[in-house]
Amino acid sequence: MKKILFNIILLTSLCACSSFLEPDSPSEYVPKNVNALNEMLLGDAYPLATSEGLFNLHHAFDDDIEMSEDCILQTSTQGIVGLQYIYSWNPHMFELYPSQTSVSEWNKYYQYILGANAALDYLDDVKGSTEEKAYVAAQAYALRAFYYFNLVNLFGEPYNHDKNADGVPLKLTSNLLSSFERRETVAKVYEQIVKDLNAAEENFLLLPTDQQNAAGYRINLPAVQLLHARVCLHMEDMEGAARYAKKVIGDWGFELYDLKSFVKKTTITAGEDASYPNYVSLDNPETIWVYGNSGDFTGIIGGSERMEDGTTYGYYVNVSRDLIACYKDEEDLRKTLYLVEELRGPMSAKPEQLKPVAGHYLPWSKCGMQYNNKVKAKTEFGMSLRLSEAYLILAEAIYDTDESLALKMINDLREKRYAADTDYEVNYSGEELLNFIREERRRELCFEGQRWFDLRRYGMPRFERRWVELGVNLGKYVMEEGDAAYTLPIPVNVIERNSALTQNKLTTEKTLQ
Repeated sequence: MKKILFNIILLTSLCACSSFLEPDSPSEYVPKNVNALNEMLLGDAYPLATSEGLFNLHHAFDDDIEMSEDCILQTSTQGIVGLQYIYSWNPHMFELYPSQTSVSEWNKYYQYILGANAALDYLDDVKGSTEEKAYVAAQAYALRAFYYFNLVNLFGEPYNHDKNADGVPLKLTSNLLSSFERRETVAKVYEQIVKDLNAAEENFLLLPTDQQNAAGYRINLPAVQLLHARVCLHMEDMEGAARYAKKVIGDWGFELYDLKSFVKKTTITAGEDASYPNYVSLDNPETIWVYGNSGDFTGIIGGSERMEDGTTYGYYVNVSRDLIACYKDEEDLRKTLYLVEELRGPMSAKPEQLKPVAGHYLPWSKCGMQYNNKVKAKTEFGMSLRLSEAYLILAEAIYDTDESLALKMINDLREKRYAADTDYEVNYSGEELLNFIREERRRELCFEGQRWFDLRRYGMPRFERRWVELGVNLGKYVMEEGDAAYTLPIPVNVIERNSALTQNKLTTEKTLQ
């Protein structure tokens, strides 16, 4: 059975990076040592800078984006028609989108889970030291937990809304089963996520301290602890969220990056990077783990097209006015350093031909970008886990039990985000403090794949987004409070291959209001 599995992994691998993945006779190949498994993980279980489509839906559904109001020609069917299906939360989005495989994250996540499961299944059969095997196990458990957390928050109802609702199937071995696998409850999926995170931590703790947080692009113990804090927050286990956030803050020596130290360039030349802070870099003192392809930002909502003059290019989607308004204080440096200016000019414009458009910002942030503010897709990672999230999780987890520490977390973070000699401190309490922490979370973590999941756990509030064609505002699409659209439909082609799967309750097809 395992021999068959590795033949399948070879055929579906997104990034082979070891001779282990290229045996002379793959259907008969059995790994001999733990190093082979460690390399296989990197090729088949890690969300690399070249791993397309794992996170392209995370930025497409929330209230941080909206259509540009300018007249942009709409000649690309996939660019604009496909966008409209996603933008309006259409219940048949995956079937209607012009290139279906580019938007269905379901299969991609299970492909990576298969890689993690394969490593765990072979671990007892290969040669290697206890520490070497513990390192492989720690990574595999952590990655599997990470993928299931994303899957259940895309295709299952929010944990705090109905944890007994259908979640996603739990595939915990690489064996090819003849029976179809049913969806487990949201609670059961979260239970497995916590179990895997615990197993990851236990295995990391078998390693020397320096290896638990070794510099590099593999997942590490502080990343596991931050993920655990995030999962606890979604489960409303505030004691657990606080405990793990404190470990991330206190145990590893990460430091909040001080935006006051960033010097923005006044001119950029061709070939240079855009002048914005990069948190998707291990050189940044608060970056814990980097992952994913920055091209996912542009896969659905990053489309651009010519404008009326026939040469200038503009983007269909911008940062929403609502998000811009969240940065209330001019002294808040994030307003100009997290919101990335839209630069317009000819398609192959030189730097001097590009001009910023007042009030227009692009729907990505904090990652590597070119001189024209386009992301550096497929060459650099797109997202990261970082220290500031631990500060925000801790503040939210204890706001009603340790108000002074919650305020300290928020004010310590804000001190690093505000201009020198300005009033950054706040002194809220009770529900006002909770609401402010959540606003601060939105400001700090914009375009890091968390806003949609946060809206779900906030009770699925109502919001609306305008739809514009050729410069004409045709109306708005409305996400109603508690809307079924907060849980994505399972792609029909997935259900067709597994008759044991049940479809989610579908929202009604929305019309412009």
